[in-house]
Amino acid sequence: MSNYLTIDVGGTNIKYALMDENAEILEKDEIPTPRDSLESFMKAIGEIYAKYEDKQIEAVCMSAPGRIDSQTGYFYTSGALKYVNGVNLPEAMKDVITVPFCVENDAKAAALAELWRGSMKGFSNGSVITLGTGIGGSVIIDGKLYRGTTFAAGEFSGIGGHWDERYAKGCSWAGISSTAALVGDYAYLIGKDVNEVNGRMFFDAVNAGDEQAMKVLDYFCDTVVTGIMSLQLILDLERYSIGGGISKQPVLLETINRKMDELFKELEGRTPASRPDVVPCAFGNDANMIGALYHYLYELK
Repeated sequence: MSNYLTIDVGGTNIKYALMDENAEILEKDEIPTPRDSLESFMKAIGEIYAKYEDKQIEAVCMSAPGRIDSQTGYFYTSGALKYVNGVNLPEAMKDVITVPFCVENDAKAAALAELWRGSMKGFSNGSVITLGTGIGGSVIIDGKLYRGTTFAAGEFSGIGGHWDERYAKGCSWAGISSTAALVGDYAYLIGKDVNEVNGRMFFDAVNAGDEQAMKVLDYFCDTVVTGIMSLQLILDLERYSIGGGISKQPVLLETINRKMDELFKELEGRTPASRPDVVPCAFGNDANMIGALYHYLYELK
């Protein structure tokens, strides 16, 4: 049975796991993400690889933020890790990593995981939307991930949220429907500094029936559903899978689906759009690594 080293690069930590070809995790760990330089980052990746080099690794499969050429591993952009901009990472590390080394965008990797073994399995057309610091996105057409002309398809964060304000700060979909916006709105309503409030506190309040928290959740889900409806009018998809840490809260998906039902009832006879499924993603923190493995096994190998 073949082994694969999968790596998920985040702004805070680099998670990594040894997997087999069925995405079974044999062991995993994480290290802090170097923030100072490309050299430090490459050294960290090299040390992870060296740790497993004697395991007869078939390939190294990475997910990372940014606009990335999924065929070559070239970073047009790299999110918060600016030092990787303009770098072909597999080429830069070819003297250190001697097995095939591929890189895929993190949101797209999450979608591949859902397509392979999760909530998108068996569905031809769908989208995975990750609610986090921003809004990660991906589009699946005819059972395949759609990357776009320049690998930028699914960058939902920047979608305009107010058509009368042209990309004003805070008016993007991420500015309205990210977890940061959710927590910020709640902190403002209860008169606390945003740094004193987090998602866990918010959902504890919601689940306890706190009226102010429920009011914020109600508005937040309205904005999420409005965004999904806009996508649906363009793409006509079967299913939307919601990811991110808050997607594990049953009340979130319950409220989103209630709002979706209300919207379609309101628009009945006035819109050609069909009501899509809206479900939680199947995978949590391991999704990006699983999707990176899928990318290598079924799209590159």
